[in-house]
Amino acid sequence: YNVVRRVRELDLLGKTADQGILSKLEAQGLSLEKIEQILPALEKAGALSLVGNNQQLLVNGLAPVVIEGAPILLPLVSAAIGAGPSAFFAAAATSGAIEFYLLANNVEIPLIGLPAGVLFGLLLVPLTLASAGAGIALASLKD
Repeated sequence: YNVVRRVRELDLLGKTADQGILSKLEAQGLSLEKIEQILPALEKAGALSLVGNNQQLLVNGLAPVVIEGAPILLPLVSAAIGAGPSAFFAAAATSGAIEFYLLANNVEIPLIGLPAGVLFGLLLVPLTLASAGAGIALASLKD
């Protein structure tokens, strides 16, 4: 998967600038100085080494999903960043509640009979964790 070519074809950098994501992050308190402070902590935790050791998995597995979905997700992410951490906490609560509902009521997918809670949980649980993590990260930026 050619990441650079596809990002250029979709004009993701231009769309990111058009949505004002960087200025909204700066308004929420994220600056280059804070990013520089975070990097040593990420290295100490082993996150950067983990990413470095799994480049092929990330490029071939995760990058296509993120890059192809970006044109749809950029306006949503931009609005959530502008609204602040509460938008991410609301998204986490909503996706967690949907997963709970599917599991608690033993909802099945019609025709194939698979449990919807388990199948959609593969999407909803990581979405819940990522949304909550983004909310916590944004909330911690406020001085």
